[in-house]
Amino acid sequence: MIEKIGTDAAKFLSTPCYEVKDYLGRLLKNNPSPLNVAEIGVGYGATSIEIVKMLREEDTFYFYSFQDEVDELNEDLSKQDYCKCKLVPLGNSHTLYDSFCWNLGKQVIDPNNKNGLFDLVFLDGAHSFLFTGLACVLSKKLIRKNGYLILDDLQWSYGNSYNLNPQVYPQILEQYTQEQVDTLQVQMAVDAFLENDINWKCLKNNKRRAVYKKVSTANAMLSVFLSRIGLLKEQTTE
Repeated sequence: MIEKIGTDAAKFLSTPCYEVKDYLGRLLKNNPSPLNVAEIGVGYGATSIEIVKMLREEDTFYFYSFQDEVDELNEDLSKQDYCKCKLVPLGNSHTLYDSFCWNLGKQVIDPNNKNGLFDLVFLDGAHSFLFTGLACVLSKKLIRKNGYLILDDLQWSYGNSYNLNPQVYPQILEQYTQEQVDTLQVQMAVDAFLENDINWKCLKNNKRRAVYKKVSTANAMLSVFLSRIGLLKEQTTE
């Protein structure tokens, strides 16, 4: 799989996510304990390679996609000298309603994960509200306190997709309404499940990617309280 990186076939999927490298680096710098990192949707493995290069022997990398894709990526990464961490490929079938959400859901209900599992999740798969929205909700439950959730392709839609827009792939209109084709569905998931959640702080949103950090409930409520005090002060001075 990774041999395709840099070729014409992978021209839109050959650049690793900068934000993943940035925030994973911060975790590694400040956290001597073993880390668990997840990538949901692997493309051709460009970001996966950078994650594995950074992780230590005591760390674990979980990656989710179709079974054939994670098997191939697992084989490729296992052969690399830079791969020191543990690899956990989690694949799903190509049946219509199967997706990475099934494996995430099983992890959510696993009692071993009641206090969270991941320190960083990179969500870059499917891009439909149906799957990305559910994956966002499940990931929030699986991320530990002070962990990060990074979402890619906020400006993507079926309408502006190079290979799934109705002109290239007319069948898309048999699967989605015109409104759904035109909607930025990853951004919709952010707006629905992260934007107004006081337990999640937005650290970055450059319109392409968003980075959220899970904060403690006490800190979140303090932040809301202080912001309301500031708003009251503004109103009283007007």
